[in-house]
Amino acid sequence: MEVDTMRSLELIKDIYNVDQLLSGKAYIQELVHRLATALNVKCVMVGHALEPERKRIQTDYLWAADKFVPNVIYDLAESPCNEVICGTRVKHYNSEVQLTFPSDKMLREMSIESYIGAPFLHTDGGLIGLLVIMDEKPFKNPIMLSSVVEFFAARIGAEYRRLAVEESQLRIKEKLEQLVQERTRELQQAFASLQQTQKQLISQEKLATIGRITLGIAHELKNPLNIIINVAEILQTEDLDKDSFKKVATMIQQHSLRANDIITNMLKQARQEPNQKAEWVDLSAVLEQAVDIHLRSITNTELRSRLQKHIAISPAIKACLWDVPGIERVLINIIDNALYAMTEKMRRIGPSYTPEIQVSLTQESEFCRIIVRDNGTGIARKHLSKVCDEFYTTKPAGEGTGLGLWIAKQIIEKNRGTLSISSEEGFFTEITIELPKSANANQQELP
Repeated sequence: MEVDTMRSLELIKDIYNVDQLLSGKAYIQELVHRLATALNVKCVMVGHALEPERKRIQTDYLWAADKFVPNVIYDLAESPCNEVICGTRVKHYNSEVQLTFPSDKMLREMSIESYIGAPFLHTDGGLIGLLVIMDEKPFKNPIMLSSVVEFFAARIGAEYRRLAVEESQLRIKEKLEQLVQERTRELQQAFASLQQTQKQLISQEKLATIGRITLGIAHELKNPLNIIINVAEILQTEDLDKDSFKKVATMIQQHSLRANDIITNMLKQARQEPNQKAEWVDLSAVLEQAVDIHLRSITNTELRSRLQKHIAISPAIKACLWDVPGIERVLINIIDNALYAMTEKMRRIGPSYTPEIQVSLTQESEFCRIIVRDNGTGIARKHLSKVCDEFYTTKPAGEGTGLGLWIAKQIIEKNRGTLSISSEEGFFTEITIELPKSANANQQELP
């Protein structure tokens, strides 16, 4: 028994070694090879029942007489493989399998004496295929061999499932490309730009906000894209009169423009380089856009439905800024932190908590003031003086890098402004940004 145990362990080690080197069909083929040589059996077969009747089996990998041989199709009737196909566990015949199944031509032609077969299944229990070992002599330890075959079958089944997912994704991709044709290529370019934007934001802010923003933008893009795909399919499959054709074309144009607007807004947030000189900027519009994009990108449906928003942005307030894209990133980061704090508090307290966020912009004589306040978890007093330090974070490991507020403070100071934080743990956090030299809407020149 000790020898059998060591043999089993060696086979499991073989699987581990193959896992590190191969995948897909080459991986399954190598498993079949190693199983055949390790067990020293005449035949190893991996195959599947042909649908829909499932009366015949198609081999995908067939090892016989020390080499891989061409695959075959054979009848399941009165075959031990039929027992495996119909069952849910390993099936073994230690000897005289020919006598048990006299009508099985393959057993007779190969002089098979012993047989072990195990099915491998979908995650829902449905059959994918089976793994079989056969030999011309009786098995010495069918119980051990049955366990080994069942183990290998499970691993092979997992690879079949993975391959099926890959093939399914490939088919879906090809179908979408056919349906939307040129429009799809344009949108793929837009998505490539979004991905590049994502990389730039990650390098700039170390994953502080881009994950949730990208999810929200992708969610926003799905609606117009789905409509474009559907109407493109109508154009391909139906004969339309002139009025119907014009209506469908108009729908494609409208929703393509909508997708383009979403992408344009996202790209605008991605600009990295500050201006070489200061410029007058409509700060009201900048803040409104940051708030709109981020609040619409909330993926937590419970937070989205329960969030109370109090937005008070005075119109047409202008500020003289050196780094407009940087200010936009600061605003998004601060709003993102507020949403995180409210999500955490909602998770802790439950339905009795109503999340609220307040955003305001006002103009004073010497500066304009932005205030973002939330009623989330707040910040403990011991952390308050350090939250703008580089790499200092109060979030759990893996959820924060400690760079968001540090970068925000650097950007605000670059624009000759100030950033201050007040908070009470468990009750609120309020961030105030003051930017100097605000101006009236009709002011055209820099001082």
